[in-house]
Amino acid sequence: MDRRLNQVPNSCDVLVVGGGHAGVEAAWAASSILGDGGRVVLLTMDSSKIGVMSCNPAIGGLAKGQVVREIDALGGVMGIAADASGIMFKVLNQSKGPAVQGPRAQCDKVAYAACARRLIASRSNISVIEGTAADLLLEGDACVGVTCSDGTPCRAAAVVLTTGTFMRAIMHTGSRQVSGGRVGEGSADGISGALKRVGLELGRLKTGTPPRLRQSSIDWDSLTPQHGDETPVPFSDLSSCDFPRLEQVSCRITRTTPESHDLIRDNLDLAPMFSGQIDADAGPRYCPSIEDKVVRFADRESHHVFLEPETLAGESIYCNGISTSLPPDIQDIIVRLMPGCERAEILQYGYAVEYDMVRPHQIDATCMVKSIPGLLLAGQINGTSGYEEAAGQGLVAGVNAARQSRGEDSIRLARDEAYIGVMLDDLVTRTPREPYRLFTSRAEHRMLLRSDNADARLTPLGRAWGTVCEARWTNWEARRDRIASIAERMDTMPGESGKNLAALARRPDVSVEVIAEKLGGEDEHRDVARVMTDTRYEGYVKRQQAEIRRQRDADAMRIPESLDVDAVTGLRTEAAEALARFRPATLGQASRLAGVTPADATVLAVAIRKSHAPS
Repeated sequence: MDRRLNQVPNSCDVLVVGGGHAGVEAAWAASSILGDGGRVVLLTMDSSKIGVMSCNPAIGGLAKGQVVREIDALGGVMGIAADASGIMFKVLNQSKGPAVQGPRAQCDKVAYAACARRLIASRSNISVIEGTAADLLLEGDACVGVTCSDGTPCRAAAVVLTTGTFMRAIMHTGSRQVSGGRVGEGSADGISGALKRVGLELGRLKTGTPPRLRQSSIDWDSLTPQHGDETPVPFSDLSSCDFPRLEQVSCRITRTTPESHDLIRDNLDLAPMFSGQIDADAGPRYCPSIEDKVVRFADRESHHVFLEPETLAGESIYCNGISTSLPPDIQDIIVRLMPGCERAEILQYGYAVEYDMVRPHQIDATCMVKSIPGLLLAGQINGTSGYEEAAGQGLVAGVNAARQSRGEDSIRLARDEAYIGVMLDDLVTRTPREPYRLFTSRAEHRMLLRSDNADARLTPLGRAWGTVCEARWTNWEARRDRIASIAERMDTMPGESGKNLAALARRPDVSVEVIAEKLGGEDEHRDVARVMTDTRYEGYVKRQQAEIRRQRDADAMRIPESLDVDAVTGLRTEAAEALARFRPATLGQASRLAGVTPADATVLAVAIRKSHAPS
């Protein structure tokens, strides 16, 4: 593994800063496209921390599981690592329709990170360098590399920053403050100043993590178990053999108590989230601290706490539901007031972390900074939360960094193509004041963006980009043919009352097992379920596709950089201000900005057409 930077100018094609989930996907995607003739450098403070799961060692969930499947369909690695390290697999929302179901895996955090490191090490065109980026190297307005904290320059045709929670990061436990973005690690301070100096607007966010308990100190058997699915479903299409690989475990449920709520209220002045000690805009609304929960839901006498094993190689148990920044002695009492945890031993106390981010209206949906060609941002630096959101951005940034190094046009994913596209469009048309998290409700085309059809939606696209390998492509072609065969047989085989099997499959009371048996019993149930879902959603999908065609017309209309929005007659001041701030690339993006009405969009469309008309 490389330890020193190559000081030769243009020493690499793509430089990725940060070895978290965004950095891993960015480096992998870029290396896939560049091949043996290219060079990717992954710059990280500690190479042993590549792929580390800083918070809950779980992958997937509602909307997030769809993103993992999309990453896999595009040739990424998150699904492969999750399948190799999963210790409890469960599809969430199984009582609801396939459009809102989400696969999730509790992972062994040690095994997950080890798999990520192995994958990165398997690529001969990826060099891992230990160091910290302190400044940007610029030529004109373009980024051509970074300068490390020791003064060493590393030049590149494109730079991807994936700094996570490490930019000017401070960790808080009670009144104690320690510099760092993760327990036991440091902070990347110089790069924040560098981003400010080049004119980028920064924000400050906060997040937190709960205490970890020793499993043998918990009355485990007294608590209600939570089991995974009897037949686990893998994330990756390359994981069909030898799955699941690790021993499968169960989680447990406990709860907070009225006594612990009283204790939290009495000590809010000691919680940095409330005392003003943390200088940040907001924390994650959908993963609040226990202090937030007690204040916001004052009528609740308890909150569920899920006790989730972090690794088969140790006793660490993650307390999902009591993220906190309270002092250690208060955390001790809160934990021991939970049923089954009366004698629990805390292995690591919870803490909050505040960190710098870049307001994402300054990037395009390609992850490229609008004002600085060659500089791309991915992950929590863009104001998102979650491993999956970070990884999805990392993949797009890696693809576009590689294309930048080749002088090729950037790619974008549309809102109707992927949840990753929904996320990036949301980021560039809104300014998040809290860590952004994906939900199925954010996707207006969620019937199309299911976890079961991610391969059909995206693998051909990944093949065209160069991120999909031969093995994955062969696997996809085989499944495509199997599904086409099932659909054809369902259309021609008799069902009931003189109708075909497809008509029977549309009935909500008919199971996959019934249709599979009528097909002859030799088809994979997963493939039969996919065809049944396509059949049941057919009418809705046709209506959505009509809406998509209209939206694509707007998204195809590029806004000229030379267009002076202040000079557009009939455009309201609020709309002009929003357009000047966000600088949308297309009419479709402009129409989704807060402050831009349908009438404003019509006026803007007329101005765009006039700007293209011959003078």
